[in-house]
Amino acid sequence: MTTTVVIEKCDSYDPAEVYQAVKRCVDLLGGMSRFVQPGKRVLLKPNLLVGVPPEKVTVTHPEIVRAVASLAQEAGGEVSVGDSPCLKPLKENLTKSGYDPFMRELGLKAVPFEEVRRINTGLDGLLGHIEVATAPLEADVVINLPKLKTHATMYLTVAVKNLFGCVAGKRKVEWHFKTDKNYEHFGMALVQIAKAVSPALTIVDAIMAMEGNGPYAGTPRRLGVIVAGTDCVAIDAVVCRMLSLRPDILYTHKAAKQIGWGVTDLKEIELKGVLLEEVRVSDFKLARVIVRLLAAPLFTRRLLRNAFTARPRVDRKACKACWVCAEVCTTKAISIKGKKVSIDYDKCIRCFCCQEICPHGAMKVREGYLVWLLHQGSVLRESLSMLPLAGTGKRARTDTRLTEEGRAKKKASKK
Repeated sequence: MTTTVVIEKCDSYDPAEVYQAVKRCVDLLGGMSRFVQPGKRVLLKPNLLVGVPPEKVTVTHPEIVRAVASLAQEAGGEVSVGDSPCLKPLKENLTKSGYDPFMRELGLKAVPFEEVRRINTGLDGLLGHIEVATAPLEADVVINLPKLKTHATMYLTVAVKNLFGCVAGKRKVEWHFKTDKNYEHFGMALVQIAKAVSPALTIVDAIMAMEGNGPYAGTPRRLGVIVAGTDCVAIDAVVCRMLSLRPDILYTHKAAKQIGWGVTDLKEIELKGVLLEEVRVSDFKLARVIVRLLAAPLFTRRLLRNAFTARPRVDRKACKACWVCAEVCTTKAISIKGKKVSIDYDKCIRCFCCQEICPHGAMKVREGYLVWLLHQGSVLRESLSMLPLAGTGKRARTDTRLTEEGRAKKKASKK
């Protein structure tokens, strides 16, 4: 089984430039008429995690959504925009994210994901059933419009992860509670949700991406790229290659491979548009890795939890005591006394929803102290590796084990 993924350059969010770049992507996939026929109900699913201006690079940029909506309407589709923010109403997020003007202009309807349908996945145990919003299940065509961002536990939020928004409201937080720090299980849950929705088309907004402390408080990173395709798993794999990362670092990629859903083999992905090498970057900053102790005995996990596992911490200077973190916390580990936020780490399940949803970027990820020491040692080794080797005038090699580029160089050096 093969699939096509398209990469196109787009240097800005100028409406005309975005429209043409999106159209080139869609045309290389067969044109919008391949996906949308006259009278079909088309649901656009952007990333509307919170209501913030588009320059914060947290939400899918409104010009991307406008361009896709215009193309779908030109093909005769009846277009609406839907999502399920965790806290605020969808309409409020649409307004704050700059969607209102073009939605009025194009006559688009906002569809909040509220009603749900129970889906049998065929898996055993916890993942045997999932509840997905009825709106994307009942639409004739779903077009997935993710924003490329880093994520504290899933590494990246792209095509598969964006469809987690099809879980209604606070049920998303409940999934973190159900999987209880088991990111493999959570990755499988994300794949099952994406499989249930099965979008006809996915178009990734990577013109301005987010790196570092994503998916809310990271740093904007200009990539100048739009990625499109029909297979969410394949798109995620191509995005990883574009960022010089191995696709199998994604829990969703491993889960998809396990159940045989989507194209996971890079050799079976046909790339169209610009060459991958023209847009590849080698210095994209991920969020810090969150270490888990799932295989250790219970008493060992308790003993070493603070030493090895990451946990949320409050930046007192940035915190406004707005109560959002406490409201989203399923385990009630967060409380506010006066204007001070407190976290009960015995109750905290390390889902990092508080970090995702904090509107002020005040929730940070704090590594376990032993992991921090190991990281500092790694940084020191990397710094030393760039110093001239004694008596040679040459520089030592930098450790780039996570990148394909680094692995290729290592193999070449052995030959």
